[in-house]
Amino acid sequence: MKTERLNADGFHSILTLFLPFDDPADRLEIDFDAAPGIALACDAQNVPCDEKNLVWRAAQRYADAAQISPHWSIKLYKELPVAAGVGGGSADAGATLAMLESHYALLGKEKLAAIALSLGSDVPFFLQNSAAWATGRGEILHPIKKFPFPPLVLVNPGFPVSAKWAYTHLAPERRAPAEKEIINRIVDALTQKDYLRAAALLHNDLEYALFDKFPVLNVLRSQLEKLGALRVLVSGSGSSVFALMRDHETAENVAAKMNRQAGLRAWHLKEKNL
Repeated sequence: MKTERLNADGFHSILTLFLPFDDPADRLEIDFDAAPGIALACDAQNVPCDEKNLVWRAAQRYADAAQISPHWSIKLYKELPVAAGVGGGSADAGATLAMLESHYALLGKEKLAAIALSLGSDVPFFLQNSAAWATGRGEILHPIKKFPFPPLVLVNPGFPVSAKWAYTHLAPERRAPAEKEIINRIVDALTQKDYLRAAALLHNDLEYALFDKFPVLNVLRSQLEKLGALRVLVSGSGSSVFALMRDHETAENVAAKMNRQAGLRAWHLKEKNL
């Protein structure tokens, strides 16, 4: 992720690459014939089940825009870590909108995308089904042709990080130039399965503050590098880190080793079926 100036609306302009994956993933169920109103239940104790939850807000905004009275009971089963830089809440919100639109077909793509953006800058990405690079606040999507899913290991250290905190502590002097050509070069390297070349191109402007603030992330990076990672970066605004490996077999083995450590959760990311 590369960040540019802070705009008048209070948001940074960014240049970023979004890559969808299927495992790990949250699971969402909606009963469309429940009692009046919106009832949300979640199996994770640290996740709110009211208007503070993006799923609840997505459902309410869909009902408002479609001018319908909701009778929805929603169940959210969390597998993705919270406030971890992997878009878990945004993916849940996008899935809620997509499921409601699939059932009612009342809004269309443009109105649905507008609701998604009102919920979060990256929520529109989760309404579509391909990898994409994004500009603007992250809502201007440029789908890219499918490339072989790279061997990635995701590691969550067990604590959340606020995206607002990460952006507030962005160090301007450490920002890399936001050049769209870099995205093209990364996509080309991944397409060619030249992961060594891709590793040299990857960058995240937000990660410096996190590595400074949370020493454990430096420890994780060192461990992953010793296990063969070609590059280790913070995922989004953190707290998770991801490692690009040489092949999927190595990624599977490394994820298993990291999972044995107390307090950590690790996954060999699996391709989303597009």
